[in-house]
Parts: sequence; structure tokens; C-alpha cells
Amino acid sequence: MWTSTTRRGFLHGIVATGLSATSGTCLAGGGVGTPVRIRREIYGLAADGPEIAALKRGIAAMQARPAEDPTSWLFQADIHGTDDPLPSGSGPWSDTWNTCQHGSFFFLSWHRMYLYFFERILRAASGDSTLTLPYWDYDAPERRALPEAFRRPADATNPLFVAARRPSIRAGQPLPTSATGAARALATVNFASATGSGESFGGQALSTPSHFDGPPGRLESQPHNVIHVALGGNDGWMSDPNLAARDPIFWLHHANIDRLWKRWLAQGGGRRNPTSGPWATTVFSFVDETGAIVRLTGADVVDSAGQLGYRYDDEPGAVVAAGGAESESMVPPAPSRVLAATPAAEARLRLGGRDTTLVLTPRVEGGPESALAPGRPAVLSFDDIAYRRPVGVYYEVYLNRPTSAPADPEGPYYAGNLAFFALGHKGPEGVSGARLTLDARVVLADQMRLGLWRGGEVKVDLHPVGVETTEAESVVPTVTIGQIRLLGN
Repeated sequence: MWTSTTRRGFLHGIVATGLSATSGTCLAGGGVGTPVRIRREIYGLAADGPEIAALKRGIAAMQARPAEDPTSWLFQADIHGTDDPLPSGSGPWSDTWNTCQHGSFFFLSWHRMYLYFFERILRAASGDSTLTLPYWDYDAPERRALPEAFRRPADATNPLFVAARRPSIRAGQPLPTSATGAARALATVNFASATGSGESFGGQALSTPSHFDGPPGRLESQPHNVIHVALGGNDGWMSDPNLAARDPIFWLHHANIDRLWKRWLAQGGGRRNPTSGPWATTVFSFVDETGAIVRLTGADVVDSAGQLGYRYDDEPGAVVAAGGAESESMVPPAPSRVLAATPAAEARLRLGGRDTTLVLTPRVEGGPESALAPGRPAVLSFDDIAYRRPVGVYYEVYLNRPTSAPADPEGPYYAGNLAFFALGHKGPEGVSGARLTLDARVVLADQMRLGLWRGGEVKVDLHPVGVETTEAESVVPTVTIGQIRLLGN
């Protein structure tokens, strides 16, 4: 459950649950003076070492607990999302059920809280007071394969192994190069963006939380969403937000996303978290290692070391940037001027397992190139997206790519990725009415500078990544898109 509250009201709730919400106070089970624990990169831990052994022990203990136990593996996974009904006897914890935040600026803070309390439950279940969640830095070329401890042995004796993953990834094939990078998100300075705009690091500002919304911010889009799809495939848990947290690799993926939030802040240059408004004051409910309901707000998790008692092994130093008012963390209103678009009356675009090409025709005098001034947005908007079940591929997007040029994510035509994960509430007919956006200004401006595009029409190629011919992944679920527009101000 979430509520927007005054600071005084929140402090009252914290006292009732035995936590401290004082700024700078460590909440990691021991208050002020509790040692700061270190979350380590999984490839730096021996597959048969004591840290992995404790991780397996904790997960196995949680998996053995009944579903109605709020500290069980299944209950904790269903806090993120589920299609299942609340287990009998779980009424007191119903406020925590199905509450993950996607597609808004609550995404990062909610998942930090979620990992924090899960880690406490896991630590207690393992019997190892030093246990911390590892993270998976999949952007390093030598670390793109699923960590060995999660692949071998490939049977029920290993609680880290899950059969419901993409077959090739499960077998040790590295993640695609285009899936893992966070450079574009990290280069973004503003934390939040106006409602309806994903052009920010953390996501669009909302006045109240939303379980699934959109368009997502840049870090959530890439690498978060793409990694989910790349790992899960068509039939794996990680591709479905209502099953994803059942896969143990989910927690290492999200620890890395949490780490990237800290890396973003550490760059400085005006990067800051909001410190007022709904982001800072909205209360979210979770469960601690004793089974008690616990509550935190965004303002209580901005300093992971000082407030929550953990940091990452590669942190360059203190990464708590000076906060700012919400308005100071936002960019101008979402771009809404249509520079170019597919015809509105055209039949819905259908994506599957093959390349798809279409053309955006100019809608402004002088063509879209006339609006590509530095500092002005040019955003590709994929509107009215619909799909019936989780989509196990993602699509590399290329602009003005010649027919003879390869699909190269290192080349001058690559604009980013589309991954269809947690984009909206799933109804009887699946997800509908969703939206994704990509920043296109730099790509188009560079093409003009290099003489690769002279303006006018914008050619868009959508290249599927992750199509497999094995098992059920030989058929890619269909995605339809109502219209694609190039927007500016």
C-alpha cells in the first residue's frame, strides 16, 4: 500500500514498526554505528565459495517456507507482481502485494526498498550475518554470460538454477552487446521528466504511484527492460513482470540497476535526486525478516550507506549528491510537436521475428531537420503498443540505415532498443495502449553532420534480437504499434 503523507505522520508509522527514519540514520537492523556491508560483483565470488554457499542456503530456506509466510520466496516474489490471489491467512500483509513501480520516477526508490528488506530476510534465512546480495555487472564483456553458479548444476539441487530462462542464456551464451550498456542513461542529467515523458534518468513524475505505467525513464528502458527480456525469452520468468522475481537472477540484476543509480549520482554535473513532493514523501510497505510490516519513503533511501547500511564494492567514494526540489530535477514539458510520423490511418504495425521497415513522412515545413537545433528534443514515440503475452525478443532501432548496411549497434544509424516489459496493466486481452520513447536528436544530428542523411523522410528499421529456433522460442509473440512519431518542441 502507498500513501502520501507528512513527515510527522511517517515518523509515527516508523516508530510503530521499530525503524528509524531520521536522516542519516542507518536502518540496517542496528541503528547508528551498524557496520556498512559491501555488495560485491558476482564474478568476483568463487562459484563454490562461502558467499555463494550462503546465498544458496538462504534462498533454499526461503523456498521451503509456505506461500502464506511473508518471508517466503514466493511471497517476496509476489510483492513485485503476480497473477495469483493472496494466500489464505496473508491478510495483514495485503498492503505489500503487487506493488512494484514501473514507468515512473518511483521505479528506482521502490526497488531499492524492495531489495533492502529482501536482503535482510535472505541474510536471516541463511544464518550468515555477513551475507549481502551480489550484483551482476553484465556490461563488462567478460561478464556477459549468466554467472556459472546460476547454471550448474542444471537441476533442482541448485536453488540458483531456473529452467524458465532463455535456452541459449541458460546454456551460457553471452548477452548481446546492445543489451547491456547504460551509457545513454548515465549521460542524462535530469532525474525526472514531465508527466508523459520518458526523457530522464529516473522516469516521468507522477503525483501518486502506479504499478505499471509509462513511458519508462532511460535507465529503466536500457538496460533494465532489455536485460529482463534477454534473460527470460518467450517463456522464461524474467520476461514477465508478474513472475520475474521468482528467478534468483532478478535480485542480482536489480542490485546492478541500484548500483547504476549511485554511479549516475557520482558523476555530478547537476545530477540530483528530488527531495520534495511525492517522490520523497510517498510511503511504501514491505516486510522485514521478522514478518513485520515496515514502511519507507524515497527520502529515507537516498543514502544507501548512511541510511540503509550498504554500499557497492566499486564505489569511488561518497555518492550522496545534494538534493534539489522536484522542479529543479525536471526538463521542460514533454515534446508534443509532430515533426514526422507514419500515416495515422495506416494499419497497425505488426512486429514479430523478422526485420520491419517503415518511413516517417515530414509534418513540419522544412522537414524534421529544421528542428534539430542543439538543446532541443527530437524523440521517437512508439504509440498505442499492444501485446497479448510476454515478448521474448527486443528490437534494435536504426534510423536511415541503408539496405546494404548491417544492423550494427556501434554504427551511426543505431538509435537504441525497444523492450516490451512492464509497460502497462495486463487485461483480458493482454497489454494495450502502452508507449515507449527513444531520444533521436543526437543520432539524426550526427547523420546530417556526416552527410548520411539530408533531411526529409526518416526511415526506421526494427531489428529483432533474441529470436531462437529451439523449443517454444521459434515463434515470437506479435506486438502491434498504432503509430510512430518523431516529436519535438
